[in-house]
Amino acid sequence: MTYCDAGHLQQFGAASRRCSDLVRAYLKERVCAVGENYFGNPSVLPDILRSCEAVISGSTALHILLPKNGTAWTPRDLDIYVAQTSSAYLLKKLFREGFTSASEVDLNEMGYRHCNLSRVVVLTRDHLRIDVLVSSTSAAISPILQFHSTAVMNFISVDTIFSCYPFLTLRHLSIMNAGLLYHGMSKHSLIDVVMKYQKCGFTYVRCKDVHEPGNMCKVTTCTITDGAMMWMNMVAIPEGTRTGLEVFRQFGVLDLQWMLGGMPCGLERAFCRPRVEVVEDEW
Repeated sequence: MTYCDAGHLQQFGAASRRCSDLVRAYLKERVCAVGENYFGNPSVLPDILRSCEAVISGSTALHILLPKNGTAWTPRDLDIYVAQTSSAYLLKKLFREGFTSASEVDLNEMGYRHCNLSRVVVLTRDHLRIDVLVSSTSAAISPILQFHSTAVMNFISVDTIFSCYPFLTLRHLSIMNAGLLYHGMSKHSLIDVVMKYQKCGFTYVRCKDVHEPGNMCKVTTCTITDGAMMWMNMVAIPEGTRTGLEVFRQFGVLDLQWMLGGMPCGLERAFCRPRVEVVEDEW
């Protein structure tokens, strides 16, 4: 299984109950290995994700989606996304584990002032670094849909692995998110993140070059319950999609809708503004 990406693992897990058990154990082992690396105890990270209703994303989540063998790079930090209501409790738990607050990121300086982020806190312990990204919406996962490219639009919760663009990500392909340039991120910063993931083996492609059945155009409005998304429930593998009710039970929102934006494929003088919308229960 160490040579399989998340998509292949999902297919393997569908073969039988025994295969499903093997995949669950393997994925749990990979998540717990991250926890052991940062906290010395493999059970700490799942406990944090569960008690704070948080998720991990960024390069760590991407690394778990890709095959363990054959992926030459390793993540340099751990990104934890959390809703504002749980952020103080999460920081308290991290302080108890020996991490200290090094600094807060200037969102304007980093070019992320448009994102659904209220703050980003950097914590360190020796050579280890954890970035706590606090959502400004009720959904911890909403800022993930606004970052620089589709390669990092993935997350892992205590029992779920999710990828927005598995068709691209598992093939080491990525599309840029036009929102960063639209909202004023410096070209230098954007080049830095592109080069980072190119060094990880990713190729950046034009949207019109990868249109395939089930793979949506960058100016199409996507929802987190679309069939093109990849959901893996580590408690009950396999799982392909989720209903609005299941999303509500897990994240407290009815749906998340987003559009990468940019120039529509085939047009040269039109531009669609990128957007992310959290569909909440207003009862």
